[in-house]
Amino acid sequence: MKKLMTAVFVAGTMVFGAAALVVTPVVAQEEASLQSLEEFVEQMLVENADDPAAFEEAIANFVAGSADPELANEAVINALTNPKSDAAKIAVQNNTALKEAGARGLGRAIAIVGVTNPTAAANMQAQIEASNDTTLVSSANEANATQTASIRSSTGGDEGAGQQEDSTPETPVSPN
Repeated sequence: MKKLMTAVFVAGTMVFGAAALVVTPVVAQEEASLQSLEEFVEQMLVENADDPAAFEEAIANFVAGSADPELANEAVINALTNPKSDAAKIAVQNNTALKEAGARGLGRAIAIVGVTNPTAAANMQAQIEASNDTTLVSSANEANATQTASIRSSTGGDEGAGQQEDSTPETPVSPN
């Protein structure tokens, strides 16, 4: 019996130990992925330092088209609020319109993502709010509202608009 319990204990340790080893690389991979996304956003920031409109468009397309828009959103927020490269720091410090453009790109992306994934869009909006950066929050909210209105007008308006009314009476016309 003692040998059996030892074997069960060893087998359990091997299974749970292997599971713990699998979880750790996933977390490390997510951090590495966030870092590489931040580097990519900072590169876009520097490349578009003289063209805020192009930067806005690049951010909207990047986040809305990302396989993980929440992670991409986080990377953009980090790059705009706390850039790591010297070139990105200089670009943001010397051009507030660039930061506003990036935030507008995020707002547009949230509206686009919200069409197919409202939960992700809500999480992305919460990430922006959590930044406590007033420029980021106000510019993203403004662009989100504008993009949402544009989406609604191109799809026929609010939900239920354009549908025929049900003409069925609430009560039967003739008694049984």
